[in-house]
Amino acid sequence: MGEEMEVDAVKPTKDVKVTSSVLDAFDLLKASDKDAKLNGGAKIISRLQQGGEENGKELGYVLKRLVRSLGANVPEIRTGYFATLVTLLKKFQVTVAQLLGLIKQELHPNGSSKSEVGDVALGQILVCCAIFRSGHMLSCSEEEQKEILQLFLKASSKKSYLGTAAYLILLDFINGLNEDQFSTIVWPHIKQEFKKELKEHSLDSLYFLMVVSDKFPEKVKLRKLLGATEILCEDNIHAICEKLMSGIDYNSLSHPIFKEISIRIARSPHLVLFWTSGIDSQLVKHNRNRELAAVNMLTTILNNLKDNVEVIPELISKNFFKLFMDWFKGLQTASKIRNKRENEDDHKIMIKKEKELLNALNKALKSEKVVSKVRVEVLKKLLFDPGELNFTEITGTSIVKSIIADLDKDGVKKLAKKFKGILSNTDKFVRGDVERNWFNNERMRAAELISYLVSHDAVKDDTDFKLTHMKLLMCFGFFKISSGDNGTVSSDLSTCTKSCFYRCFTSRFTNVDSLVEVLSSLTDFINGILQKEQVRTKLEKQFPKENMECWELLTEVTGKIQENEPKSKIDKVFLVLLYQLGLFLFSEPDHVKMARSSIKELKSCYDHYRKGQKKNAKKIKEGSLAEEDPEWIEVLIEVLLSILSTESSVLRSVVQCVFRLLWEYITPTSVGQILSVLDPDSENNPLTEDSESEDGDDDKSESEEDNDDDEKDNDDGEENSDSEEEDDKVTVPDQLRIAVQKALGAAADSDVESVDADMIDEEEGNKLDEALADAFRQFNQGKGKKTKKDRKDKKALSDFRIRALDLIDIYLEKELSMDICLGMIAPLTRCLEFCIQDTQFSELENRVRKTIKTLTKIRKFSSTDGITINILCDNLKSIIDKGSRSHFMFQAVGDIVTQFATFIIHCSLKIDGNANAKKSPKKQKHSKSPLVTIFSEALQSYFQNRNCLLPIIFFHSVLQTEWNGNYELVPVIVDNVFNNNVRQFRRNEGLELMTGFYRSLKRSKPSGQALNKLNDLEADFQNKLMGTLKSDSGFEAKKNFFNILKKLINIMRLFHESCHIPSNINFKTLLDLVGTFKGTAKCKSIGQAQEPKQNQQSKKQNTKKKKRKFEKMNGHAEPAGKKMKKSSESE
Repeated sequence: MGEEMEVDAVKPTKDVKVTSSVLDAFDLLKASDKDAKLNGGAKIISRLQQGGEENGKELGYVLKRLVRSLGANVPEIRTGYFATLVTLLKKFQVTVAQLLGLIKQELHPNGSSKSEVGDVALGQILVCCAIFRSGHMLSCSEEEQKEILQLFLKASSKKSYLGTAAYLILLDFINGLNEDQFSTIVWPHIKQEFKKELKEHSLDSLYFLMVVSDKFPEKVKLRKLLGATEILCEDNIHAICEKLMSGIDYNSLSHPIFKEISIRIARSPHLVLFWTSGIDSQLVKHNRNRELAAVNMLTTILNNLKDNVEVIPELISKNFFKLFMDWFKGLQTASKIRNKRENEDDHKIMIKKEKELLNALNKALKSEKVVSKVRVEVLKKLLFDPGELNFTEITGTSIVKSIIADLDKDGVKKLAKKFKGILSNTDKFVRGDVERNWFNNERMRAAELISYLVSHDAVKDDTDFKLTHMKLLMCFGFFKISSGDNGTVSSDLSTCTKSCFYRCFTSRFTNVDSLVEVLSSLTDFINGILQKEQVRTKLEKQFPKENMECWELLTEVTGKIQENEPKSKIDKVFLVLLYQLGLFLFSEPDHVKMARSSIKELKSCYDHYRKGQKKNAKKIKEGSLAEEDPEWIEVLIEVLLSILSTESSVLRSVVQCVFRLLWEYITPTSVGQILSVLDPDSENNPLTEDSESEDGDDDKSESEEDNDDDEKDNDDGEENSDSEEEDDKVTVPDQLRIAVQKALGAAADSDVESVDADMIDEEEGNKLDEALADAFRQFNQGKGKKTKKDRKDKKALSDFRIRALDLIDIYLEKELSMDICLGMIAPLTRCLEFCIQDTQFSELENRVRKTIKTLTKIRKFSSTDGITINILCDNLKSIIDKGSRSHFMFQAVGDIVTQFATFIIHCSLKIDGNANAKKSPKKQKHSKSPLVTIFSEALQSYFQNRNCLLPIIFFHSVLQTEWNGNYELVPVIVDNVFNNNVRQFRRNEGLELMTGFYRSLKRSKPSGQALNKLNDLEADFQNKLMGTLKSDSGFEAKKNFFNILKKLINIMRLFHESCHIPSNINFKTLLDLVGTFKGTAKCKSIGQAQEPKQNQQSKKQNTKKKKRKFEKMNGHAEPAGKKMKKSSESE
């Protein structure tokens, strides 16, 4: 058909008159926009429905053009023509014979072009589809039905890519039929097409048979068609797999048969045969499309497994998994040969699909029907054969740890035994014909997995299992020998196993006794190893003499503590700390230094504790010792903080563990020690001395790191060293003053005398400007730069303070005294302000906010002794006062100020409850809390003072807190809401505050004295409202004010109705009154309202003139150029 297949080739003949609207509508059908296509089709149908004598001729033209256009070689236009044809067949009486005639007349190829044959065949398929969709297939004769189906199947066989679309169209039609319709209309006419052997079927026909046989099993009998009762029987597996995996291109990967077979085979007993013998056998070499098909099928299979979950290990087959791992390793051999399309990236496509497969595998193993034995087998497949031990690193996934986490006790022990053999190299690596020892990196990975298994929840109570494998790691890490002999190991393996050993302590033990037992056994094991001369000699070379002496000191102290029976909490605390620090004597130099000093301090601290215990044994019971002799706990807290200053997750968890045991002995002074670490303004920081003494070492290490960068400046190093030390002591303002003095020269030698600018000529003035500019430029140089050491120090400081906050969080878990809680407010606030100033402390800032939130949620206190209302007032004032904080800083901590204010209110309720019990009822009635006075002043300042920085949420939170002080604050709001001197938006916010107040009242229904106060303030509100709106006071308000006011009145009414509380307010009268002013902008007296506009304008002009005159007198008038610029910008 060639060029004639274009739609424009169909032109109306002379005897057929077609309106221009129909022709224009056909142009819309070609549009790329879907809405335009729908509009064009609707216009054609609408025009044809209007009727007339020539309607039939016009209909024939439209029908002919639609049929012909479906075979056009422009794919984009087929959608609009097809939709219009289906609608036309539904709306008008068009016979099937007419359509068949048009197909023969219009849809036939004229040339020998292969693409033309495909276009014509697709056009025929679409016309048949239109017959299916319109319902004509059900009403036509049997011969016509047969002819349509034969034409349909014949067209689908013209091109391979048409078969999939044709069978999907036919299945869509069959899904709307019942069994009788299918057996009479469809099946008799196509049955013969499917009577052939399985090998002769295409993927399309197989998929059709699978779906139809499921829907109508009584009519479609597979035994007569294929010689088998089901398609996926054992005899057909190999033939189906060969058909699935041969001749696959990228487009056929989306064929529905892959998903259909995967869903069916997942529930079949032949699943293992299908995968291992059928699919895996054809994956010998790399072929991207085959591998994609296999990955997609296995993903679908794993997502649809129900009862036969025990076959999952068999699905990780050798050939498939070898190619699977090659893609993660980057061995893309197939993609180097194959010509890729521009939009195809083999590696990205495969990695994405393979990760989806691993997620499906992980999900399948989470099923309750999967036993631990299956998980162990899967792990062996992933980690040993056909997988690799470093599977996690290669794939970048966490599936291995996820599967291990679900193992039971037996599964953990089986895996641990396997990893132990790898680490000790007693088991050999065997794969195929290859047998070798395990490589170093594989043994390291085994050690990491052993440490992960030791921390497993399933063996948390199995002390023997923990000790066995921790001793194994200790032998490799500490002593560089294997567990059974004196064989040495490499330094890399030793370092890795040492870190794995320490990692075993990161998980929590079930109780302190088990932790002490494990640590004690490890210490005894080390003592036993040290008895061997070879090992001891090796260690003496590796570690300094001080380490061995410290270890002996530790053994002596712990031996004495172990003799105490029964052991107290304090004994266990010292044992845990000493044992744990003793293990760190074999760690890195930084850890060793900290461990040595901490062990010595712990020894003296324990000796001090024991002496005090013996002295007071007769006077006080054990456990109350802290009340009279708290020095030992303060020393211990200092040691804990020193330990936390070392970056180690193990030590962090150990300190948290012992701190929970020390809770009842903690004193306010001890809490102050922890808070001083967080407080940047604290002078009693326990780490100050340590940090000063360690500065030299840090500088040395830093200089070693940056040695290459500083070699160029070594010539001036000696001369500048002294001056740099002096400059470090000079503060920033002093540095700037010195720079300015140098720039000014002799003129600035005296601070008393000043230079008269009028006496300096122009040349000297220019020199002075340049000198000052250079001074400020030099001063600002490097101001924004951050050296590597600065960033490192800030990171260390941030991490240390976060670890200190852990202790505060643990301490806040118990009921504390109110004075301790109040004492935390100031240092935590200062710490937060310090963090806000530097983005590098953002993590610490979030952590401080979390701790503050925990603190302010405390509602129960162990005691309120020593806390008065005046103390609470002082705390509140220090919080809400701006002080030396900048505007930005105060706004940044606005939410924290709000939280602390509500916390102080709750504290006052505890104080008032105790104090009111002693007061007489008359004094209680007339007394006003000082806290209410402070809040009232703040609220008044919020309305009247433009410089008030307290956020609106501050007052919202206060008014929504359940306390009687709110009834004293609301009248302040009422006074300002109807005050004409208050700014408009502040008045609107006042109404919103009252709205929030009434909404919070629904939670606690007021009664008694509170109800009387509520009635009084409501009466005051009504009087102020009516007096303001009815008077001639010139009250100004915008439309939004009256809208919010009306909403407030409705909320007040709903509150009284829902709580069944009677009210003295006539809500209807108030709403009607407010409604009269809803549309007005001002509420003024009649005389003022009738004032001429000219007078008002003249008044404005006069005020502007006076203002300009005043500015000129005071030297504030703007230059003419600036005014012109402003006027042009406004225009």
